[in-house]
Amino acid sequence: MRDSATLTFVVTVALLLSACAESPPPVTAERLLELRNIQPVVNAVALSPDGSLVAVGDMEGELVARELPSGTERWKGRVAAGRVDGLIFSADGSLLATTAHESRTMELWQVLTGRQVAVLDIRDSRTAAFHPTEPALVVGAGGNLYVVDAERGQITRTLPNAHSGDRVYAAAFSSDGQILVTASHEGALKVWVWPALTLRTSVETSKSLEAMAPVSLVLGRQGARAAANSLHGRVHIVDLAKQREERTFDNTPQAPGHGLHGEMRRSVAFTHDGDWLFAPDTHDRGVRILNLGSGKTYPVFRGDVPFYKAMSISIPAGLVALLHPGDDQGRGPYGLEVWRLTYR
Repeated sequence: MRDSATLTFVVTVALLLSACAESPPPVTAERLLELRNIQPVVNAVALSPDGSLVAVGDMEGELVARELPSGTERWKGRVAAGRVDGLIFSADGSLLATTAHESRTMELWQVLTGRQVAVLDIRDSRTAAFHPTEPALVVGAGGNLYVVDAERGQITRTLPNAHSGDRVYAAAFSSDGQILVTASHEGALKVWVWPALTLRTSVETSKSLEAMAPVSLVLGRQGARAAANSLHGRVHIVDLAKQREERTFDNTPQAPGHGLHGEMRRSVAFTHDGDWLFAPDTHDRGVRILNLGSGKTYPVFRGDVPFYKAMSISIPAGLVALLHPGDDQGRGPYGLEVWRLTYR
């Protein structure tokens, strides 16, 4: 614990000092793994909390777990839903949840063996979040929230119409597990007290086309802030205590001459101190880090691909995994990259 606290302190000080000086980026990265010429349409990626595995799911329902840093395939499976749109590891890294749009089911997989342990009767699952300390999983599907006992693989509670007629698109727990935040298709945030799921407060993000259809939602230190980005990449920072939107960071996902793309799911992550946020770079060709106090942005890395379409960040492991298409129209063959972060 002392070593972890020391590392967090050192990283925090380094980032703060970097923000004060007009100098090199506070975080850089180097490519750890690159796999190209993947033929199926890869659609979702997730890093295990300890950074030892990267999981990739595709539009044909195939799920592959690879060891890091070698990229060696550990196991392969096929989901009953027929497609994979989202992947989420449990906090201890023992389970992997798969979500799928426009499907009748979602699934839980045992990470060690690649065995399917549960097929849940949840239709059109858009998002899922594991509790950080309890064996519980919350799933947003349609307009409903489902609470799943992750050990038994059973739905234990359903909260219908959670966003008053709107669909649930994103969900995240605070690090202590005491609150759950959900985001609707229209960009409204709701803060729920766990485990009762009583509503504490609601916050509206700015009304614009870019505020719709959130694809990423994360909570900062002690759940004081929430960060979300939408299909078009704009990042919204919300002060949950003051119940107001604090800041936005623009993005332009469509580069000149490129086809429209906006698929950067699960692509934001707070640093340990909660004062910085990783997010997609302009045109979704890389990653940048945002200082929430000053509003400044710094590049972390930019790849040599047309654009990235899905991302996963493991802050404890210091890794970023990304999927990319083969051309600027989003066609294949596709690729997987994993980058290692270095804090200055």
